Parts: sequence; C-alpha cells; structure tokens
Amino acid sequence: MLSFVDNGLIITQNKSILSSNSQLFCSYNVLSNLLTDFGLVIEHGKTEIFHFNRSHGAFNPPPLNLTPLGGPILYPKDSWKYLGFFFD
Repeated sequence: MLSFVDNGLIITQNKSILSSNSQLFCSYNVLSNLLTDFGLVIEHGKTEIFHFNRSHGAFNPPPLNLTPLGGPILYPKDSWKYLGFFFD
C-alpha cells in the first residue's frame, strides 16, 4: 500500500490475474476495515484498477468484484494516471 495525502495505491504482483484479483480483494477488505475503524471511508467512485501485462496480443483481464465488501465492480482501465504520471 502506497499513500500520498488523499491518494492511495494498492499493488500486487503475480503471474496470474485471478491470483492478483484475489489478493487485491483481500487487501481492499483490510484497508476498508482499517479506515472505517479510524472514521474514514474509501471513495468507491475514485477506485480504479490497472493490470500491467507483457503480452503483445489481445489482453482482456477480468473485472474485480468488490460488491461483497460494499464496493463497486472495477473494470481494468487501458491507461492510468497517478500523481501526474501516466501509465499505459
């Protein structure tokens, strides 16, 4: 977990997208519970996911379903901006 003022980033690294999504789900759950304990909340509308991939062909990763935790279904984005840096 990286955090800067009101921007947070949860990172996982794995060769399997399904394993990564499972780890992100667990991390999101822990983070959400910790923030709730401190009287804070995650802005679900600002929550995004992005998968880096080395393949040169078509890449269609599955969404991350956070609805059991009260969050949204997150669909991976093609590009991502974090603290003024663009990743694609």
